[in-house]
Amino acid sequence: MSHTVYVTVNEINKLQTDIMHFIDWWVREQKTPVPQKEIVAKMLRVGIKDLTTVNALNALLHKGYIRRASTISNKTYYVQLRTIPL
Repeated sequence: MSHTVYVTVNEINKLQTDIMHFIDWWVREQKTPVPQKEIVAKMLRVGIKDLTTVNALNALLHKGYIRRASTISNKTYYVQLRTIPL
């Protein structure tokens, strides 16, 4: 008799999931767009390098989970478009 093996297929990896959890927390607590500087700082505290975080943010942009905020500033802010299950 054969056994069915179920595999979870995620669009995003663990780092991107961690970033999305932080963005979700920020949006619920601060109620403002998330500065890229804050995301990078949070991931640095966890031990993830800044370039890796920026690459993960670009992947989330491409996949449609976040978008850049429309602000009058030379800094980068993000707005959450989709949520992920906790």
